[in-house]
Amino acid sequence: MNMRTDIYWESINKFGEELCGDSVEIVRSPEKTILVLADGLGSGVKANILSTLTTKIAATMLKDGATIEETVKTIVSTLPVCRIRKIAYSTFTIITVDDKCNCHIVEYDNPPVFLLRNGQIEKINGVKREIAGKKLTETRIKVEENDMLIAVSDGVVHAGVGGLLNLGWQWENIAGYIEKVSQTETTPKSLVRLITTVTSNFYLDRAGDDATVAALKVIRPRRVTVFTGPPQNPADDGRVVELLMGEPGVKVVCGGTAARIVSKSCGRSLLPLPNL
Repeated sequence: MNMRTDIYWESINKFGEELCGDSVEIVRSPEKTILVLADGLGSGVKANILSTLTTKIAATMLKDGATIEETVKTIVSTLPVCRIRKIAYSTFTIITVDDKCNCHIVEYDNPPVFLLRNGQIEKINGVKREIAGKKLTETRIKVEENDMLIAVSDGVVHAGVGGLLNLGWQWENIAGYIEKVSQTETTPKSLVRLITTVTSNFYLDRAGDDATVAALKVIRPRRVTVFTGPPQNPADDGRVVELLMGEPGVKVVCGGTAARIVSKSCGRSLLPLPNL
């Protein structure tokens, strides 16, 4: 059976900034899911512009069939140059998962992606390559049902530097935390919220950098078929119900007339709703 994805992400703004310097873009189609997380240089408005440009360009080009080489070259040639630092720069993580469980990960200067499988974090070994002067890490793997890929910006691994943690919340420590909480928290939403909460706590709720966590889980699709409103021709009632019952997964019937049609065709009684 073809697989789908469940995705959730959250960001923490750098303390005192109204805009986040990190951006996330998600593109879905029946064939694949693309998740892009970008971290713009610095913070505030400039960083937000850099990261937003990066995510929009990457997601749009890859969705339309561009190669990673074409995409990176376009990003590099498009980003505006910072007048102070004289560099145009946004780090990024790109995760693509298709419906056959083929996964393609491209990372540029962001912390390595966490692969959570069967309650354990597995190290992903990518290949180093250079495109348009940028040194990237590229990985191709087969993912499995219930695998979760977790991408973070460097604001997460730097949480607590010089404060509660001398060296920050390092990658290995985050991996250990994910393994621990994943024993009870199995959805992207619950896991991301826990990680961002701990990140904020390490910053004492005054984040020294923008921090973003995005999680993508490989799931088996759940199918629902809805029947609402009777057919225009009453002679088609039986055929419509036959089509409905032949569909896989959950069936939902909306409306009294539609319910009576299904009840009559299937020979099953309608039950009144209990008083609430």
